Amino acid sequence: MVVYSGFTDPFDMLTIGVSPGGEAIEAIAREWDLLLADGETSSFSGPAWNLAWVDAFHPKNIAIVTAREGKRLVGVLPLSRVRTDARGLYLKLVTPVAVGDYHPAIVAPEAASSALPQMLDAAFGYFGRTGVYWWPHIPCNDPSYQILRSCLEERGMCYVEERESAPRLRLDGVEFSAAERAWKPNHRIDVRRQRKRLAEVGAVSLWQPATLAEAEALLDEFFGVYDEKWLSQGFPGRFQDPGERLYYHCILRRMWGRGLHLSTVRCESTNVSYHFGFFAGGWLQWYRPTYRPSFGGYSPGKIHIAMLVEEGCRSKWKGIDFLLGADPYKTSWSNETVEVANIHAGFHRWAPAYLWFTRGKPFVRGRLQLQYLRARARLQKWRGRP
Repeated sequence: MVVYSGFTDPFDMLTIGVSPGGEAIEAIAREWDLLLADGETSSFSGPAWNLAWVDAFHPKNIAIVTAREGKRLVGVLPLSRVRTDARGLYLKLVTPVAVGDYHPAIVAPEAASSALPQMLDAAFGYFGRTGVYWWPHIPCNDPSYQILRSCLEERGMCYVEERESAPRLRLDGVEFSAAERAWKPNHRIDVRRQRKRLAEVGAVSLWQPATLAEAEALLDEFFGVYDEKWLSQGFPGRFQDPGERLYYHCILRRMWGRGLHLSTVRCESTNVSYHFGFFAGGWLQWYRPTYRPSFGGYSPGKIHIAMLVEEGCRSKWKGIDFLLGADPYKTSWSNETVEVANIHAGFHRWAPAYLWFTRGKPFVRGRLQLQYLRARARLQKWRGRP
């Protein structure tokens, strides 16, 4: 371990450590979980999420930056230097080990203003002052957001920020009848109508696997249905890549019983809608849904969400978080949003990597992303021909 030390005041010493390698995550996993408690972002900030990525992809250049007040862990920054693919023109980027939909700095609120700047300095010392640092998906209401911005400015770094939003349906203990009345009339009528139509085909139920073995089998079924749906719409299938399938199995194994939420809507014995997501801080997090294209006319995803709302009202969830992306179907359910910031920062404004990630890539993405996805889908279909 490389150790840095700093003082917050004459009576309180912060010890900043940098531990290379994925095994450093395992070494502090229990303390890390205690630091997070059951926060709303803990699904994507915890050691299990990061270890699943390490299990699947074996990244090499990892460093875990920690802050301690005495023996107490008060901050963790899991970082990795990666070489990007063609979309990043194979340039290097320092990024969180495993990227999820929410990525605030993992730091105790009372220690954030003193710990986070020193942790960042330790990261810059370890990874160097060249290249680009990427901090994705920081909730703008998290204290670390303003602290990070101030740190970058005080160190003379240049940075570009992009914003995204995450729609949410806050329930806070309301009865289902009250939640349903809050929907727009046409939305409420359509949910009831589609659920009734599907019930005419067979009994409709919400189902969750009871064992890891059941969940593993369901996940393999989910992969096929997910890709079938997207390929039928002219988009690439995520799980055509064996690495992605392995990654989701690793998430399942690491997070089973630790916030993973896997459910289906069944019509008799057939799963017609699937959801692979999480539960954190009282919120169900709607992460990766899909449905069987052959049941598309019944709006199975809409039925699935409605049944989860019912469950949320019975179980007194805070609500359902639809995570990143203000898709129309998400906003039709939501009654609030969370804003998140994506920050690319560097020490040299005219460095090729900084120019690409802050100007070139956003420009190309805005104009060519759809064509790129369609081309990938055509290639996958061609490769899948007998």
